[in-house]
Amino acid sequence: MRAQAQATPSPAQAAKPAVMSQSLRVLALTGNGEVNDLEGRVMAPLVVNVLDQNGRPIEGADVVFRFPVSGPSATFADGSTSQTVRSNADGQAGASGWMANSQLGNVRVQVTATQGNEMGGTVITMINGSRASAQDLRKSKSWWSSKWVKIGVIGGAAAATGLSIWATHRGSGGTVASGTTVSASPGGPTIGGPR
Repeated sequence: MRAQAQATPSPAQAAKPAVMSQSLRVLALTGNGEVNDLEGRVMAPLVVNVLDQNGRPIEGADVVFRFPVSGPSATFADGSTSQTVRSNADGQAGASGWMANSQLGNVRVQVTATQGNEMGGTVITMINGSRASAQDLRKSKSWWSSKWVKIGVIGGAAAATGLSIWATHRGSGGTVASGTTVSASPGGPTIGGPR
């Protein structure tokens, strides 16, 4: 019997990496938009959730947290700017043992997760600041940014418009004069005459 020759892959074929699929989702659970208090040396927690395409948690994914190499940044206890951890049964992974440098400003943390030939990533933006700068940041947020302020203003304008229509309706013996327009715009309702 003749032995069949087995095909041996060439070195170029053997070294060819597997194709990675961008199928993992990496969501920031903590850290995004949070302040690292440089004065008090209190760092915001940095935790992500790794999910598959169907939203199920991925256990055992390698998750790399990578701080910038210059500018506002941080380093881990060993002096490096990156750390690899594994996601738990809930798909969560957190960076630990790190400290922000003394430079004030935004810190863009690159986070990548891989498992087999699947991968995904996100960017978490933290702020290196102090207690005072954190308070200033909170105070500088526009009063209009609050959801409840917007709801109150819009609701108040709608109520004022309704009252104006009701008052016009009552004052004209139960009918609204034709050609009278009622409109609501920022700054309150306006009742005008003929168009």
